[in-house]
This record gives sequence, C-alpha cells and structure tokens, in this order.
Amino acid sequence: METNKNEKWWIDFFKGDFTEVVLNQQAAETVRFMQKIGQLLPGMKVFDQCCGKGYLAHELDLVGLTVTGIDISEPYIEYARKLLASPHAEFVLGDAETFLRPGLYDISINWNTSFGYHEDDEQNERMLVPFSNNLKRDGQFFFSTMNPLFINKHFQRFIVKQVPSGDSTIITIRESRIENGMMKSDWLIIHPDGHRETAFGQTKLYSVEQFRTMFLSHGLQVEQVYGDIALSPYDEDHPSMILYGHKL
Repeated sequence: METNKNEKWWIDFFKGDFTEVVLNQQAAETVRFMQKIGQLLPGMKVFDQCCGKGYLAHELDLVGLTVTGIDISEPYIEYARKLLASPHAEFVLGDAETFLRPGLYDISINWNTSFGYHEDDEQNERMLVPFSNNLKRDGQFFFSTMNPLFINKHFQRFIVKQVPSGDSTIITIRESRIENGMMKSDWLIIHPDGHRETAFGQTKLYSVEQFRTMFLSHGLQVEQVYGDIALSPYDEDHPSMILYGHKL
C-alpha cells in the first residue's frame, strides 16, 4: 500500500473520518476507568492533549469537569466546537507540543497513543513539556499508549477487520512492521461504496522503565500501570500501557 510518509504524517492521518474507523474511542468507559483509579471531582480543570474530535473531553464535561482540548487537526476541532463545546468544554486549534498555560490544570491527559511519533527521543519528549508544565503541583495525569510486551508476543503483520457501517461494513487492512524500535503501519480503508483511503502511522515503543525515567525528568511520578481500561494488569497479554500518577 502506497502512503505519504512525510515528517508530520499525523496531519494527514488525523483528518476526515479516518480515525472514526481505526480508533476505538470508548470515551464513556475511559472516564469511568479514570474515576476508579484517580480523583475526578466536579470543577477540576483538565488539559486534554491531542483531544481529537473531543469525545473524551465531552464525557469529562458531562461528569462536571472543565476541559480544554487541543488538537492540530482543523476538521477535528471544528467538529468538536460545533457539536461538543459547552461553557465547560473549550476546544483549541494548535500544536500540543507548544500549548502552555502553566500550572492551570488539575489533570493532564494524553490518550489513545498521542506520543512517540518521532524516532528521536528528544523530539518525543517535547510533548511532555506542556503535559507537565500545565499541571498544578500534585496534579494527576492519565497517559495511554501501545504495550510493547503485547506487540512482541502477538505481533501480526496483516490485520483485516470488518467494521459495521449502517447496513453494510467498512473493511480495514493494516500492514505493520517494527523498524528501529518503532511500530510502523500502512492502513487501507475500503468503504461500502468502493471509496478507498490510505494512511501511514508510526509510534516509538518505550518500556515502562523508560517512561518512568522520562516522566520523572519532567517532574511526573508514575504510580500505577494498567494493561487496559478494565483494570487488567500490565503484561504481555493486554494491549495497552496506561500510566497514572502525580506531578511532584
């Protein structure tokens, strides 16, 4: 599958309706998970870094939190502003690596693998600057990404899925490989009318120990690690790496 592998591939990837198909949102379930492992109190301010179309921010709004979501995708922010904005849910078009409101938020969230897009570690760590700096002292953070233990055990080069769409189905084909410590994938989506979309994505795979060290260098203490939002342990048989902790 031929795709556009430019340096900022995520700008092409996160547009249109592509991620409606390839991402499992589970926004309401994610908020319930966060309520179980942390403290989500009415009136708390949340920084939702890389908010996408705002689904998670909307669910946080519904349980009484005040949310600022930021994303670089103009179509996504337009969608969120039109359909999900409220007096307690603000959506900002901008670069999540540089958006700074120091010490304003009680909670920072980076969800659905919105980290590790570069091969260079220093470039990846830029995302942690606002993630930490925007957080109050002793503020909480929630972070989710790929689980390299799961990928190493259950790696599949080709994954084909059928996603229900009205009375028909959408077919997704993902071809993946691991190069230089990165999970690289070419996507093909075939819509019921025959329309096809292609995209490229890559994510650097870090261990829990690497994340602990990286986070600590930004004043963030990782306290709990999970394998999914069902509170499963972090191991080789659960697909996610979910980190929870506080700012020192």
